[in-house]
Amino acid sequence: MYYQSYALFLAAAIPILPILGFPLSADDTVVGKAATALKPINVLDFEAATGIQRRVAEDFSNLNLSTQAQLIYGRPGADGQLLLANMTLYAPNGLQMVMMERFEPMTTAVDCNGDDGLMSLTFKSQDAFKHALDTWSFINQAEEKKFLLIANHDGCGPQDERQPYLITNIQEDEGKLTTFLTAEKAPWSDIAGTYDLDFGRAIQPKKASRRRGLLDRITNAVSNTGDFILNGNADFSSFQVTGHLSVKDFSLQGLTLAGSPQGFAAKMDVGTSITAPYSPNSLQYSKELYSAPIPEAGISVTGIFSLGAVVSYEVGVSTTFSGSASMNFGLTASLPDTAIVIADGVTRSASTATGFEGASFDPHFNLTAFSAGVTLAAFSQAKLTFGVDITKVGKLEVGMALKLPGIEAIVKAAYNEAGLCSTTPGASKTGAQINTNIFVAVDLTADAELGEDEDTTPTLALRLFKSALPISSSCFPIDIPGLTANSTETLAAATLPTEPLPTTVVEAAALPAATVDAGATTTTAAVVTSVPVRRRSNARRAL
Repeated sequence: MYYQSYALFLAAAIPILPILGFPLSADDTVVGKAATALKPINVLDFEAATGIQRRVAEDFSNLNLSTQAQLIYGRPGADGQLLLANMTLYAPNGLQMVMMERFEPMTTAVDCNGDDGLMSLTFKSQDAFKHALDTWSFINQAEEKKFLLIANHDGCGPQDERQPYLITNIQEDEGKLTTFLTAEKAPWSDIAGTYDLDFGRAIQPKKASRRRGLLDRITNAVSNTGDFILNGNADFSSFQVTGHLSVKDFSLQGLTLAGSPQGFAAKMDVGTSITAPYSPNSLQYSKELYSAPIPEAGISVTGIFSLGAVVSYEVGVSTTFSGSASMNFGLTASLPDTAIVIADGVTRSASTATGFEGASFDPHFNLTAFSAGVTLAAFSQAKLTFGVDITKVGKLEVGMALKLPGIEAIVKAAYNEAGLCSTTPGASKTGAQINTNIFVAVDLTADAELGEDEDTTPTLALRLFKSALPISSSCFPIDIPGLTANSTETLAAATLPTEPLPTTVVEAAALPAATVDAGATTTTAAVVTSVPVRRRSNARRAL
């Protein structure tokens, strides 16, 4: 799996930042911008620092031309994190290319801005000079002969950027061991048509701002039907992100994003006082509490691609009820750090969500007044949306939504002559029977504008994971005047919305009468049952 291998690659690379000239501090980060521009990392320095290859004083093979080249980009992020991109570039149109940073240790001087309009390279040794001349001089044989030289040297391009050059002629001064190259700058938009790119970073919230501490409160008063107070909070210590991008002839061949929330915890509380004095009623409500770009989440490689991210948080509630109720319920939830969402932007059906089965929950429920029946469901959702802009290829937007936690409470008023919640002498004959379910869902959304005809690229919404299970049942003894064994009041059938809540079927009078003791009859005054329905999405479409 590329996610695991590249995550290990990132972890191994963090200790070498000082060796590469990057301090382990946030001083060099770009805060407040849409994307952090990654700087070129010298390939030889990177290979030596990571132990991939030892340095050799004179390796003439670094002067040889090739049809592909490796380009490393990186930059330190906040709190010691590393931003890194590893690119394999394939030369266009049958050309060959050479990386200046690989052979530069064999030179004593490089001049890309001479008054004569030539690029000059002065070598340390006769052998290095001769090897370069023998390898490159084929371009003098015909006008159409040429090769690409990618420079990573001060004065050879914009600051902190690599610059490609098209080399069409070579001359030499053997006495000075200097070659003079006729060089024309080539834009990346012409050169970078075919490549593979792996990138990754760890997004960490700033402790001072608590950017992802999304605790907020909303209050919604629905005319004559009820009041809701929803508290929602979601937080994580970091969000590990890696990705793979594959482009061929400026056409997208592959895009994979993997996100893993670290230290994810969420909390939701719902307080409600609802009344439907004349007939059964229902309502639903949702609100986005927070939405903002994450400046430190964006990265870019100049001329190649850019990645940005937006975080949002939403809460919602839906209920069907008859009579009146005052209650408070909710839960806290957490995810294991091994939970991973992998979004495949091309082969959509290959997208997966794993590790969410290990989610843990701590529910609570309190009922202060009640008559009749209620089915009430609420959810909180944290969503991370990535925008990818690929030069001359197009734009993609991929969203990862974590519906966690979600909770559904099914409450029914009930009567038992022998005592509803207890058979001890004097126990209340009326009260509320409560069943609580929780649900977890992971949804993927994707949209793209690729190629000349944007309308041919479909928008996708795909459910990657869903789990719903009962977690508790309880009984609250409450005095409900008028509720007897002969009560016949029922709550009319209704259907809760299938999104953003889990697919749910609500049926009237579907629960069997509860039995406390032999011969004791339990009467349900307003019975509502909720049956979670598992489903698999058929939205399996490719770009």
